[in-house]
Amino acid sequence: MPAEIRELEEHEMPEPMLLTKEERQKTRTLYQTVFSEDSQKFVDFYYEYKIRDNQIYALWEDEQYVSMVHLNPYTMIVNGYEVSSNYIVAVATLKDYRHRGYMRLLLETALQQMAADKMPFTFLMPASESIYTPFDFVWISPFTELPMRVTHLDADGQNRYLASRYQLFCKRDARYMENLKAEHLAEVGEAPMDEMPPFMARITNVEQMLRLTSSREEKTIWLHVKDEVIEENNGYFCWRMGSNSSKAEKLEEVPVQIDLELTVGELTAMIFESFRICLSEVV
Repeated sequence: MPAEIRELEEHEMPEPMLLTKEERQKTRTLYQTVFSEDSQKFVDFYYEYKIRDNQIYALWEDEQYVSMVHLNPYTMIVNGYEVSSNYIVAVATLKDYRHRGYMRLLLETALQQMAADKMPFTFLMPASESIYTPFDFVWISPFTELPMRVTHLDADGQNRYLASRYQLFCKRDARYMENLKAEHLAEVGEAPMDEMPPFMARITNVEQMLRLTSSREEKTIWLHVKDEVIEENNGYFCWRMGSNSSKAEKLEEVPVQIDLELTVGELTAMIFESFRICLSEVV
């Protein structure tokens, strides 16, 4: 076995850390090293406004943060229901620490915690699709440019506009509008991106996600879901839905019939394809 391969296999994995507010600020060096294309003004905005509410899972090695995943919280409206979700951003590892499994460790830790918190799904705007498809993320929506007249409305006005046209969107509130205003100020004078990438998503809690759906007719579907990352999502589910409600229950035994057998990624694609989605968030 080549020495460099043996060295990687024998390398002890650092323990994932959920950072405190003070520790989150100390990831700025890692952020600026990996995302060197971001302007100083934008980084200042991010570490003043977004860090105050988010979660960061990180790995500490050689007296520095070497890898991290940011979870920026959003309140989502899905079919009229209000739920919490995380927008995964700032997925970064220092160059000398890549190809050690660090990012997989952090992503799996974050996904498993979201499942335990009963968060239905998480979403992101990928730098590369190939990074996230192994974790069962799938494409769900293009970036949506809202009409100028809508962007000038207050939070309530925007929510009414979005609710009349979409089944899934980020709820506007005072914090959302404050962050958005600061973000726009940070982008003044910056060259806009030629084209914003589309969004990907992944179900993190199958039972909670199934309860956000609906059907014009009453129906019961028996599911077998496979999830290689989140053990709680593995297994059999009874999914009953109608025009006004949807219920899901994980079963302790194999049902007599199975209507659908699919991976959690395939289930994510199936459910999100039925939604009219508006996502226009950058971080």
